[in-house]
Parts: sequence; C-alpha cells; structure tokens
Amino acid sequence: MLRTLAFSIVACCVLAQALAAAGGPRPNIVWIIADDVGWKDLGCYGHPTVRTPNIDWLADRGVRFASAFVTSPQCSPSRTAMFSGRFAHTVGAADLHDPVPESVRILPFYLRQAGYWTGNVGKLHLGGHAARQFDVVRGFDRNRDLTGQWRAFLDGRPKDKPFFLALGFVEAHRPFTKKPARPYSLRDAVVPPYLPEHDDVRRDLAAYYDEITYMDEQIGLFLQDLRERGLLEKTIIFFFSDNGAPFPRAKCHLADSGVGTPLVVYWPGMAPAGRVHRGLVSLVDLAPTVLEIAGVQTPEDWYGISLLPVLREPEREGLREAVFMERNWHDYDDHVRAVRTERYKLIVHAFPQEPWMAPSDIMRSPTMRIMLKLREEVQLTAAQMMFFRAPRPPVELYDLAADPWEFRNVAFDPEYRQVRQRLERLLARWQEQTKDISPLPRKPDRFDRWTGQPLTAPPRGR
Repeated sequence: MLRTLAFSIVACCVLAQALAAAGGPRPNIVWIIADDVGWKDLGCYGHPTVRTPNIDWLADRGVRFASAFVTSPQCSPSRTAMFSGRFAHTVGAADLHDPVPESVRILPFYLRQAGYWTGNVGKLHLGGHAARQFDVVRGFDRNRDLTGQWRAFLDGRPKDKPFFLALGFVEAHRPFTKKPARPYSLRDAVVPPYLPEHDDVRRDLAAYYDEITYMDEQIGLFLQDLRERGLLEKTIIFFFSDNGAPFPRAKCHLADSGVGTPLVVYWPGMAPAGRVHRGLVSLVDLAPTVLEIAGVQTPEDWYGISLLPVLREPEREGLREAVFMERNWHDYDDHVRAVRTERYKLIVHAFPQEPWMAPSDIMRSPTMRIMLKLREEVQLTAAQMMFFRAPRPPVELYDLAADPWEFRNVAFDPEYRQVRQRLERLLARWQEQTKDISPLPRKPDRFDRWTGQPLTAPPRGR
C-alpha cells in the first residue's frame, strides 16, 4: 500500500509539471461505457473476426490494459463501483436495480466542485440521486443512436470549463437489434468452449458481434465530432465495459468471461501510444484516477486506487496483488465472492445448492434454448454441463496459467492447499475491510429460473 501511494504521489507531481509546461489547462475526460461486451470480443484484444476499427484506433494511440476486471458481473452494481470508487455492497446498492442511496456522493459531484462541467448521455443505471449529481443527463432510446444527445451536450457546455462526459451505450445488451454497415454471418462466429458448436449459437454470436461493430461505428462518429470541434487532442478517453458478454457462463458469472473487461485509455501527449499494461486492474480504480487527473483528493472511504502510475509507465509492475468481485441478486438470488491474482482465482458460494443461473434475458436466448435441448439429449460436453451443475462446489479454485477457461476445479487438490489458504485469507481480509453483507435472508426470485419468464411473486424487500 505504501508503494502504491508513493507511485501515485510521484505520478501526480509529474502530471502537474507536464500540465503546467503545456499552459496548465485541465483535460476534458470521457468515459465510453459498453454494455455487456466481453473483454476479448474486440479487434485490439485479438478477436479474429469482430471489427472494431475505432476502438482499435484508441488502443493504437493509447494504453491497453490486458488484465482489467469489473467488481461485479452485473450492470448496476458494476457501474456503482465505477462511479463511486467503492464496492457496491459498501454503498448499499449491491443488487441489480438498487439505486445509489441519497447519502452517497459519486464522481461528478467532486468534479463539479473542481470546476468541471459534467454530463451523462445514454445508459446510467444508478438511480435518480446519482443522476442529479451531473450537470446534464440525457437518456437513451434503444431504437436510436446517441449522436443527437452527445452533440447537444457538447454544443451546450460552458466553453470556459473542462468537461467530464459519461457516454453510456446500450450495445451489446439483449435484445440484439442493431446492424452495422456490414453484418456478420454464421461463419464469422467463434464459439467459446463453454458453449456448444451449433448454428443457433453461431447465429446468436453473429447478432452479438453486430451490436459491437454498430457501437464501434457510433464511437467513430463521436471521435470525428471531437476532432472537428478541436477537442480530440484535449480529451482523455476511457473505453470499457460493465460486465461480460450476454451469454451463459459470462454475464453474471465470476469466470473471467463474466468479470474481465476491455480497458483502453487514450491520453494524447501524456500516456504513451500503443502500449500494454499487464498488471491487475479493477474498475473501482477508475474514479480515483479521474479525480487525480482533475487535481481532486480522493475521499478516504473509497477503495479504488489511481492508475496514473501505470498510465504514464505501462511496463511498470502492477499496482494490485489481487482484485475482488461480488455477485448478488439479479433476477434470482445468489451470493458469490471471488478473489483473483495474476495466476489463481478463488470463488466462494453462499448458496451452492443452486446451479449457476444466467439473467432472465439470457435464459430466454437462442443459445440457452439450444443448450437446454442438447442437455436433454446428453450432447453437451463436461465443460458445458458445468453451467447446470447442482449442487455447485462450495469453493472453486482455478490455476489460470494451466486452465484459462476455468474448467478444472483444484480447490480440493492437496497440491493447491497452500494456494487456497492464501487466497482465502485475502478474501476474508477484504470482506472484513469492506464489511461485506450477509447473504441472509434470501430474497425471492422475480423470474422463473429455467424459462426466464416473470413470476407473480411480490416485489423484493428493497
């Protein structure tokens, strides 16, 4: 912790000197937030068929993070952590759709105090109190792009202030409705081994790729708009996703396919171009990074740390020994915690008697329908059957160097006893420090666990 603090102080001094030498204006800051886009489903992250030339352009001229992770594989808890610098359960917004409480101040509050003009365009998903902490909030319509909304924000901003803009896309959240200029076909689909090789799955993946490339086209329009206004070289741009892809064993799952996120930072003149940082990063670190860039002290109750040291020197050793993740209520109750180091991941289940469950929209998807059919026909592989296993192991441990897809649980292997004990200590310490919430009493389901259809059960208690 002392090493991290020292790095942060040095980075802040370097930044202040560099900005002073350049005349002192503070940069504009933009967050481009994708919705349900998997961490490896971009060209700059090595996907062989998905086309993302505009995100790739940012990566070619900025820093790409190879080991970035969300704090939760669910939309609103993940976004709560991004904007608050705190884990969702410490804020009191651990479950899906829980609003940020009235007592909690998030990133735009502090930026406004520091003289920034702040706005959110598109998806926010944090509730009314969080929205009121921005100067401008413009909602979204799934049937339209965000072009008019961001242009209105840029047109109406005070020209004597730097701005912070969160640009929240709805792509690639289901339902898949968007088509890029050149749509994908079945032959473009790359099926991960936890999903079955089937045309229905390939068609579903192709529609998901359409959403990603459509979003990338909109990002290209946004970058061109900044360029034409003379703002592109004065703006830091962060691109990232809120959780994994909307498929079984990804979104709402604590495998890397559910919690890994792309993270690209474009900072002209300050962060070196085309470089990769390989150390562990948590998206709870984003808000502290922005505050340090803006010259604002990070609140004492925030858990994130500034990424400025590794933005300036991407080859530097990582700032974190481990990252931590939580999964709570999302259409059905669950309570899962995980800690990940560079090589290992430990996952602990409070309700192991239940199988892993995907959100209701994924349970209604073509991929899920074919998986259920193939399950009945005993045609799924052992890896694909892991999604349906009940009871689950109460503890899972994966050696990611030997098993990157997390198919072989070594939690009960004597060879890994010391590794398990070390990770259990790390997780217990984090739970104590963050005053982790109890999983009891259990909350009722709002959807049928296998059909994804709404239930008539009474609303949840909060």
